[in-house]
Amino acid sequence: MKPIRIVCGTRVSEQDFSNKTALGRSLLIHQAVNEVEIALFAENAEGLSTIYNRAIDAAKNDPAILVFVHDDVHLCDFLWSVRIREAVKAYDVVGLAGNTRRLEGQPAWAFVDDRFTWDEKRYLSGLVGHGTGFPCNISDFGPVPQECKLLDGLLLAADSERLWEAGVRFDEQFEFHFYDMDFCRSAEINGLRMGTWPLSVVHESGGGFGTPSWRESFHLYQLKYAEAGKQASQEAGMLKQTPVHHSHNPDLLNLIPLNAKRIVEVGCSSGALAREYKKLNPDAHYIGIEIDAGYAELARMHCDHVVDMNIEHASIEQLAEEFAADCWIFGDVLEHLYDPWQMLSKIRQATAPGGCVVACIPNAQHWSVQARLSIGDFRYEDSGLFDRTHIRWFTLATMLELFAQAGLTVEAGVPRVFNEPQRERFLPVIQAMAAAAGKDPEIAAQDALPLQYVFRAIAG
Repeated sequence: MKPIRIVCGTRVSEQDFSNKTALGRSLLIHQAVNEVEIALFAENAEGLSTIYNRAIDAAKNDPAILVFVHDDVHLCDFLWSVRIREAVKAYDVVGLAGNTRRLEGQPAWAFVDDRFTWDEKRYLSGLVGHGTGFPCNISDFGPVPQECKLLDGLLLAADSERLWEAGVRFDEQFEFHFYDMDFCRSAEINGLRMGTWPLSVVHESGGGFGTPSWRESFHLYQLKYAEAGKQASQEAGMLKQTPVHHSHNPDLLNLIPLNAKRIVEVGCSSGALAREYKKLNPDAHYIGIEIDAGYAELARMHCDHVVDMNIEHASIEQLAEEFAADCWIFGDVLEHLYDPWQMLSKIRQATAPGGCVVACIPNAQHWSVQARLSIGDFRYEDSGLFDRTHIRWFTLATMLELFAQAGLTVEAGVPRVFNEPQRERFLPVIQAMAAAAGKDPEIAAQDALPLQYVFRAIAG
């Protein structure tokens, strides 16, 4: 059974956490009936988003049900771990309190404006105790469980494998405020269901609403989402772009050379990948190219320079002189181009020997695509493998041909395979089709597993 792992940042020492904090004391009380792991960040001075992401990263090879919780929360429910397991079966992300709607300019899950006007109770959900002991005051926000669009960051629970599958993380620019609001937006954009669940707790302190740091975070939050829903500024007749993403692809990040001096990311979206890479190599000059003017504005917070343009209109001379990169990044972008073969050929001609292209490409051979094709269910969607803005489709074989035809040599590749138990009933059928076609059934099944492939290819 997958373990439950408490993730908590506290300013006190590990010893004082157990003796003096509400969470630490309650975990000691319940340890006999609630077996859990604790990822404790004692004497912590980092933002909550940073340590929460660290726990998500650690769970990639050691999956768990992650419970992100403040140290001033007393767990009163004797069977709280059972409640958590029930909750993550019902929802992908679970909280104690939340709102079933989200309004423009909303500064918190419960408030509708920055004067802290409460939303109507019919939209709220949750039951939370407040005080320094028990009995306590009880805030009855509304009925639970309830599917929500926003959750209070007091306690958030999710299966780590669902977060990895969806590519959902915390945005580390929100250290202590708005990390929960942003996380919920990211979860919604990436198709995760959120909801409240009944769990008895007492919260021993209030929030920091209205402080200077809170208002600064509110400004960043408003800036981040100001343009995300607007129509892309593209040539007439083109479709709206794939929804902006605020989390990065860790496998793509791992293949970017750490000694790169000048990087160009095509389709940089919100700049999430630039944000993470600059932490590893702050001296690199990171340029973003983005066709959507609204997304480009978001990316300027993290890139050194952002150009609002259609990359397919660039000449070899412009690529070589204006951008002059030693690393080009195409994160789920090549499939959106009309002629990715010509694009990579121009990149290769504009790049000095030893320069590289790092790319993530969706796998058209994925088992879910084959399953849906078998019943004629090829319907376009707003994102994912059936993204309505995909123009080209690639399998592993044709991805490798794409690089070879451009004169690029693939030196590293990573298949992105996620936990998808439902695939097991389709793989035998895929193997049977391969055998009927005179091909190796095992290779066919293996090539149907990755959702995407990530490559690094070198210019000769």
